[in-house]
Amino acid sequence: MPAPCTGSEVYAAAEGGWFVGSLRGPNAYSAVRWHGAQVEAMSPLAEVRDINSAGAVVGDGGTGEWWASKPVVNRGGQTVNLAMPRGFRSAKATHINNSGDVVGVAYGEFGDVHPVLWAAARPGTAEVLNPDPQHLYDTYPVDVDEQGRVLLYTDIGERSGEVFVRATDGGYRQLPPLYPGGAVYLEAFHGGRIAASVFTPESTMAAIEADLDGNVVHTTTEAAENPVPRRRHDDGGRGPHLRPRELRTPHLGERRTRCGPGRQRRLQRGTATGGAHRRRDAGRDDQVAGSDATAVAYHRGC
Repeated sequence: MPAPCTGSEVYAAAEGGWFVGSLRGPNAYSAVRWHGAQVEAMSPLAEVRDINSAGAVVGDGGTGEWWASKPVVNRGGQTVNLAMPRGFRSAKATHINNSGDVVGVAYGEFGDVHPVLWAAARPGTAEVLNPDPQHLYDTYPVDVDEQGRVLLYTDIGERSGEVFVRATDGGYRQLPPLYPGGAVYLEAFHGGRIAASVFTPESTMAAIEADLDGNVVHTTTEAAENPVPRRRHDDGGRGPHLRPRELRTPHLGERRTRCGPGRQRRLQRGTATGGAHRRRDAGRDDQVAGSDATAVAYHRGC
């Protein structure tokens, strides 16, 4: 860590000794890429999000504000703008696989969020992904695996918490709840396998691995160090919910913080018994669901 930096943070890592993150110092922030003992500044990127085994870095080449985001990829020290999706003015790249496929988000006129795929096999194109364009917005990418499949989740009204896999042929498959009754934190998506952490109804933590059909094929449990508090509201015994705060547009007066993929939790909820709804008040989003609903959250940054 070069002087005068006082701290650092790793956002993502890849095979071959590649890391991407940030260095912090007095009144300073710098996006960087590490390879072995070498550290390289990622200027002019305002934000870095992911890296692959070739050292390619994706992020935001704009100002760092959602309305001025520009999706970029840095390969071999050269930063290249990715295509802006048609009909959108701002977007950012959030994940890249080892094949060079990139996913991210585009922001609509009113701050609604739409997942985007920049396929390596179709350079110069940007495909907006949506399993149900007539009814879904505020849909987020979790990750893109090595085969080019994309894991998505929704964060809107009654359909908040739905999880989809977008196949390489363009089709979508909706997955069943991965852990009914538990709070699921989606972590990663590789080789058709979904990795997630679960806060169980018994107040324990579990790590699960699920296949493309949503079947849990492996589970490891351990005691929860910091149990999630359960609160009851006047809306029928429903719990609190935090919306994604990095990819969505901030409310007026809301402080926008910069933090890396490993620190983010994208919260969403699927329902086990009939739905969830959102309450908006005082510049804050609380999404609430029945006490027997299945909570789904996204831990890795997107």
